Amino acid sequence: MRAIPEQMIFNARALLARVVLVIALGLALFAPAHAVDYPALTGRVVDQASIIPADKKQSLETKLKELEDKSGIQFVVATIKTLDGNAIEPYANTLFRQWKLGEEKNNNGVLLIIAPVERKVRIEVGYGLEGTLTDALSKIVIVNAIAPRFKAGDF
Repeated sequence: MRAIPEQMIFNARALLARVVLVIALGLALFAPAHAVDYPALTGRVVDQASIIPADKKQSLETKLKELEDKSGIQFVVATIKTLDGNAIEPYANTLFRQWKLGEEKNNNGVLLIIAPVERKVRIEVGYGLEGTLTDALSKIVIVNAIAPRFKAGDF
């Protein structure tokens, strides 16, 4: 059995140390600066930002329950206090997955998420509804129906 030269062992250790350092730096650069606090799923309307009046919230809850009863589509509206510097797209995607919206076999959930502090809105859709509620249609709904009402202070 041949002995491995000590210089090769030293070079391998140095290389391994560099790789670990690069990975650690990469994680530090691309990871959020702080842990993201996701709200709990407490109903069809999760108003963490407290922008929906109680009577409107109850009416919305009723309509969303009727939609789910008739179609199986689980549609949840969530307002959040702040994105804490995070982009709304990954936040919405993670929240959608964490809440496991929609029927498991049909993946037919919808999340309308509103971050009033950052003035951001997103519609996150399960794969089972992507053919019906496309990104293009979601954008039209946000731009033409939601944003004008929000600008008028009507959440």
